[in-house]
Amino acid sequence: MDHERETPQTGPQQPAVDAASSPRREGRREEQPARRERLFTRDFLLAIIINVILALVFYMLVTGMAVFAVEEFAADQTAAGFAASAFVIGALISRFAAGKYVDFLGRRRTVIAGLAIYVLAGVAYLWVDSYPALIALRMVHGISFGFGQTALNAAVFALIPASRRGEGAGYYMLAVALPPAVGPMLTLQLTELFDFWAMFLATSAVSVVGLLAALFIRLPAPPHVPDRWKDRLRLRPGDILEPRALPLATIAMMLGFGFASVMTFLNGFARSEGMVDAASLFFLIYAGAVLVTRLVAGKIQDRFGDNTVVYPALVLYAVSLGLLAWSPDQAVVLLSGVLAGLGFGALLPAFQATIAALLPATRTSIGISTFFILLDSGFGLSPMILGPLLELGGYRLMYAACAVLVTATIGLYWLLHGRHGVKQGVPRRLRAD
Repeated sequence: MDHERETPQTGPQQPAVDAASSPRREGRREEQPARRERLFTRDFLLAIIINVILALVFYMLVTGMAVFAVEEFAADQTAAGFAASAFVIGALISRFAAGKYVDFLGRRRTVIAGLAIYVLAGVAYLWVDSYPALIALRMVHGISFGFGQTALNAAVFALIPASRRGEGAGYYMLAVALPPAVGPMLTLQLTELFDFWAMFLATSAVSVVGLLAALFIRLPAPPHVPDRWKDRLRLRPGDILEPRALPLATIAMMLGFGFASVMTFLNGFARSEGMVDAASLFFLIYAGAVLVTRLVAGKIQDRFGDNTVVYPALVLYAVSLGLLAWSPDQAVVLLSGVLAGLGFGALLPAFQATIAALLPATRTSIGISTFFILLDSGFGLSPMILGPLLELGGYRLMYAACAVLVTATIGLYWLLHGRHGVKQGVPRRLRAD
């Protein structure tokens, strides 16, 4: 039985009601507020579980893969780093086609296929006998992630009521705050107590749970799928990138540069400054802050508009990077982790909810895919740009430059989106002031 189903779309494509032309209707609306639409359905909760598992497997493997490549295949540091990042490259490649193809392949079927590959890949690592085979497997694993996550994200934003899209995106992304803290910890414990085989089997076992959840989930089918296979398979620029998503996706790419500087270089910075303990606690504190901000930021966005969340979050994120550039002691590093979680942690779901609100249901998949293409590009390209900057002026100069970059996004956001008064479920309009 196919659990994909058509669902009436309630979103930005609905025309606005002119209050001036129907005053009595407007008055009744003020006296009797609309009934709050249900958010926490069974399918939405299953989608959250699947999203957590996709992220948890990624963080478990990326933590141990470089060391595995060194110990098993005598790889140098560059090759070992590529063994870890090949997964991201595979995911990035897949997103160029996933935005369109998941709609005619079937969103639920794509999620199930991706998780089935997740299960098999975890076991396949045990039989990898060469470095090239490892890279190939990592890229296939990443491609399955890219297709599965794109399909799940597009379907989830169709499940979330338009009036609660910011809140729903916050809850959906809330659980993803845990894997960056839990995944590395599990990998370190498993490889220390046993060996890499335990890490691979654990990721397969976790993936089985996700696969079971996918078998029971019901996801809304896309509103329109071309009848002809020629139209289904053809990839045009508009099938890869959604122009209306590019402004916020570009800002996300710039923000990704800043966060990649933390993910990639914080450990080295802490070692050079004698603050290793702070670095080990940074991501745990960051995850806790993300949990807090995603519980409340979405509700604020739905009620008061996008700008109420985005502007403060951008400021907090810029300040967090500025604190790392200054950081005279470990307490300041930990404070930076709190602000990064409150800032960057609020921005990702806020931007995704906004993109979903801007687009008709037929373009949601491509819009969300566009967001992740540019975000992943920011993560992937940043080491090549930040590395020379690090060699030129050291860690503090690099973090200061990233703080300036994030500060610049405040003005860019106003220019591209913030000057419009935008509220979830309400058509976009230019601000009067």
